[in-house]
Amino acid sequence: MGLVKDRAEARAQRLTAGIETEAWVDREAVGSEFKDQRLGRRFCKLLAQIGSDMGQSIPLVCQDWANTKAAYR
Repeated sequence: MGLVKDRAEARAQRLTAGIETEAWVDREAVGSEFKDQRLGRRFCKLLAQIGSDMGQSIPLVCQDWANTKAAYR
């Protein structure tokens, strides 16, 4: 149980640095063009998720099957 708690605490600390993450996501997504605005927002959300748990697997970062499937698409 300690490992889960440690991961949760580490993630909470990274999420508090959300301003830095948003700036990084904005810089990375600047040159991206999508046919639909929803795809662009989803892309930015995915970048933020992956950036918040750098080094973790995509299924672990995405937390559920729908988000994992979308990330692989």
